[in-house]
Amino acid sequence: MDSRTYADCDGLELAARIRHGELTAHESISHAYNLIDLIDPHINAFVSREEQQARQDADAPGQGPLAGVPIAMKDCVGFVRGARRRFGSQLTHPVQSEQDDEVVARYRAAGLIPIGTTNVPEFSSSLSTESRLHGPCRNPWDPSRSVGGSSGGAAAAVAYGAVPIAYGNDSAGSIRVPASCCGVFGFRPSRGRVPLGPQFGEIWYGLFTHHVITRSVRDSAAVLDATAGIDVGAPYGAPDPVRPFADECLLPPGRLRIAVSDGSAQRFDIATECSDALSATVELLRQLGHDVRPAAPQYSGAELIDGLTRLMSVTLAEEIPLIAAQAHRAIGPDTVEACQRMLMERGRKVSATELTQTLEFKSALGRLLGRFFIDYDVLLTPTLAQPPLPLGTLNADSDDLEAYLDSMWRTSPFAPLANFCGVPSMSVPLRWTPEGLPIGLLFTGRYADEATLFRLAGDLERAQPWRDKHPPVSAWALKDE
Repeated sequence: MDSRTYADCDGLELAARIRHGELTAHESISHAYNLIDLIDPHINAFVSREEQQARQDADAPGQGPLAGVPIAMKDCVGFVRGARRRFGSQLTHPVQSEQDDEVVARYRAAGLIPIGTTNVPEFSSSLSTESRLHGPCRNPWDPSRSVGGSSGGAAAAVAYGAVPIAYGNDSAGSIRVPASCCGVFGFRPSRGRVPLGPQFGEIWYGLFTHHVITRSVRDSAAVLDATAGIDVGAPYGAPDPVRPFADECLLPPGRLRIAVSDGSAQRFDIATECSDALSATVELLRQLGHDVRPAAPQYSGAELIDGLTRLMSVTLAEEIPLIAAQAHRAIGPDTVEACQRMLMERGRKVSATELTQTLEFKSALGRLLGRFFIDYDVLLTPTLAQPPLPLGTLNADSDDLEAYLDSMWRTSPFAPLANFCGVPSMSVPLRWTPEGLPIGLLFTGRYADEATLFRLAGDLERAQPWRDKHPPVSAWALKDE
């Protein structure tokens, strides 16, 4: 097997080849590291590699459905025993975890092998991955463009073929935004579906969840099958699915009632390329037999963005001083990027009453969206309001916080709805601009109904495949080995 054949495999196919003796887990890991060596100097998706431990894991990959398959992790939570984390910040000392997070333990039980750590923005609090500590992660489709964030390195690693599966997490779109920018599949599960233990009950006031970025729908479903279910001490959990999510991908979705919105009800502005992608996707869905109608939940987009910024600010006001105390370092221009410092200061000024009002809005929005999904099965919007941005557009070290926030939320106004409401949502790589930049389409469903989204995603993948589309900087562009 050469590197391009390796990159052609999704995780389940790679695992099948390992089971059938066509290659070993060690060879699978070697292909991943070979592609990182060849391509990552041009992309900067990886910030560390845990090769010694990965090789040991490959000695006994187990019998799980993804045994021997490499997975990239992320320079934040999703802690891997023995692996260091910097959270994308110069403020930190490398933090080495003494145990796996529960989700990582479940990855290992499925046979996945963590091989290294991917690039993130500072404190994973931006929608572009270009921190001072790690430097910009470049988009394999156009290295002058952003990969999104915060799981930007993860999406780039999948897009250029280093790994078929990369861990991500999503508090405001951090799986789906980079998936859209990099032309891969990004799925955000329901609140409580994937465990946050053993350390956390919830993160970002319940907006956060773990999952992965993949090239294939079935890989995402298989990983969710392997990780779903509450763990000890969890504050809540999603109800058990009727059948494995991997089975849902193979089932016809039936005639779905799909609401489509361009964001005008919330006064969001979208670029022509995103509007054209939305129109083309509506036509595709109608050809597949779905009932697609213009409709949108009637909420205040401005209030959602204000609330999201408040929750992010309060979280940073707690997180940054804690990290500074642990690292015995001062918070200042040399250690923390300007916008993160200003958000921290803003968070310190949020009153208990203001925080409570935001949390009450979050609860009310969840109820409103729940009522909306009585009449519809799925809500369709663009994932982003703009194609992938030029690097430097979202500068978290800018001294103009308001301009930075305005640019970030104007670019990504759609994804946070699912985070506030705790519902499943996926970015599907269905369109590309004439210049060759990916445009993801965002499908959001009712709480705990991942099954409908996976059935729809499988149908879309069969009707309009994307795995044969390859970036110019990737395994597929290498000369013959």
